[in-house]
Amino acid sequence: MIKKWLNHFHPLTRLNKARQDYIAAHPQLPDFLLALLTQPLPELGAKVTELTYLSLDIETSGLDAKQDHILSVGYVTMCGKRIDLASVGHTYIKGVVRPETAVINHIMPQMVNRAQKLDIVMEHLFRQMQGKLLLVHGKQVEQQFIDHYLMKKYQLPPMPLLWLDTLAIEKSMTLNKASQQDGDYRLISIRQRYGLPEYHGHSASVDAVATAELYLALCTKLFGNQTGEIKQVYRP
Repeated sequence: MIKKWLNHFHPLTRLNKARQDYIAAHPQLPDFLLALLTQPLPELGAKVTELTYLSLDIETSGLDAKQDHILSVGYVTMCGKRIDLASVGHTYIKGVVRPETAVINHIMPQMVNRAQKLDIVMEHLFRQMQGKLLLVHGKQVEQQFIDHYLMKKYQLPPMPLLWLDTLAIEKSMTLNKASQQDGDYRLISIRQRYGLPEYHGHSASVDAVATAELYLALCTKLFGNQTGEIKQVYRP
């Protein structure tokens, strides 16, 4: 009885209700957004090794979605413990590339000569999300820019999506809280702490693959030889 009561108030349960309410409140959703929200969420006890993920990274010209631009989108599909490198996608987006941000994101103007329009890229991304758990490192950037795009393009409020954030998972680990004093939670820094190799290239797709690898390392740290459940790693 207590377990059933706790499950009723679990964030995943609330997320499922929020999706139903969202669909009811917005009956004219584009088909690809409706398909995304009607895909069933995993059960609370679903094994992390039995789920399908879309590891995602968005490179932007800054951190403010209201005035900055999405420059590129990268993603890779992961099924359980297998990262499907054949599924890697990486697209540059037509827009302004500021010289001062090139030092950070390494995206130069000449790299976006074959860029696609933002609407085409975003629709493709939403279709890729269908039936998958969204995996990111530091969801604030991806979530903010996706939310802003939905409002600007479709006048829609933020969608109730299932985000798994490797940064949040790392911060939540008790052992890590006691041992990490430097406060460095960059993707590259956490990967180093777990003995993962450094990628010299920097792009949205490379970071998406790096995030997927980190997630596997975090699950190994959390669960060892046991099989963890999704409710244990979901940090809304």
